[in-house]
Amino acid sequence: MNSIRILVVDDHAPFRRLLSDFLSSHSSVVVVGEAANGIDAIQKADELYPDLILMDIAMPGMSGFDATRAIKAKHPKTRVVVISSHVGEVYRKAAIDNSADGYIEKNSIKSALKAVLERYPENEIRVAV
Repeated sequence: MNSIRILVVDDHAPFRRLLSDFLSSHSSVVVVGEAANGIDAIQKADELYPDLILMDIAMPGMSGFDATRAIKAKHPKTRVVVISSHVGEVYRKAAIDNSADGYIEKNSIKSALKAVLERYPENEIRVAV
């Protein structure tokens, strides 16, 4: 089975650590790095070439939407899924409009990520949970 290489981007360090630990508990996942803001996310995407980036929206310095557009312009095959505590269709649409491959609400992140990981690599990573 192929491993999926994931970069976790969130400005809240305890959440980032919990998410990385959850992902690392899956045998098909390698968490290649973490970033606390959009600028760092772009740099790490350039260095690490992750298969999937889990990107928060609201971060200091550069928003997740701005970082997503920049990463997708340079690395179109890298999948970026926006993760946010914001609930509602307007945020899902904004994520897709800003080049994201999907949107996951943080309140349902574990079940949504389990579904993504179960389908990888057979299906493209595309989430709108």
